[in-house]
Amino acid sequence: MGTRATDSARVTKFSRELSGQTVILERLRELSWSGVTPYMRPNVWRLLLGYAPSNSDRREGALRRKRIEYLDCVAQFYDIPDTERSADEISMLRQIAVDCPRTVPDVVFFQQAQVQKSLARILYTWAIRHPASGYVQGINDLVTPFLVVFLSEYLKGSIDSWSMSAIPSEKISDIEADCYWCLSKLLDGMQDHYTFAQPGIQRLVFKLKELVRRIDGKLYRGLSVLSLKLHFL
Repeated sequence: MGTRATDSARVTKFSRELSGQTVILERLRELSWSGVTPYMRPNVWRLLLGYAPSNSDRREGALRRKRIEYLDCVAQFYDIPDTERSADEISMLRQIAVDCPRTVPDVVFFQQAQVQKSLARILYTWAIRHPASGYVQGINDLVTPFLVVFLSEYLKGSIDSWSMSAIPSEKISDIEADCYWCLSKLLDGMQDHYTFAQPGIQRLVFKLKELVRRIDGKLYRGLSVLSLKLHFL
């Protein structure tokens, strides 16, 4: 009974924050820290990632424009013959085609042809528009949480029973666009993890090294004596 009351109170708080004309993102972020009610996740994620405007009057129009922009990019970069691609672009598209079936291989839903196609369109379009890093293996796994969350607006029940054929094609395009833009927002803050020499990862490894040195000097000295590289831990 206590858990139900707590859940109900959280839903009420989320509803209050989301129903305002302007969502206060700091309050929404704090409220979301311990988890978001599943059916509210699509809206909350769009807002917290900065994809959807916090002002409700601007939200619908902004999302519509972004979804159209995504479709324009797909038409320009993905829906073209290989004769119009460079050798590097063909190689990247082939790598994406190899990685898509490897994405969550133990969940049958992700092996559906339309899911594979949506993943490929999102990943290739993102990579073409971010040439500094291009496509890197592992980015496909970053898309899957967005795909599941945004599909949950249209598909109910267990993911084992989901079928993309139950969703109209125009809605699939909207879902892809939301995944694409949210992935872009997420990676904007960590793209240097995927560029040459991975400076972002090296910076984090250095911070980890300094953290270990400050917190546990004995462990740090022991690792140094053994000549262990912290980034292999």
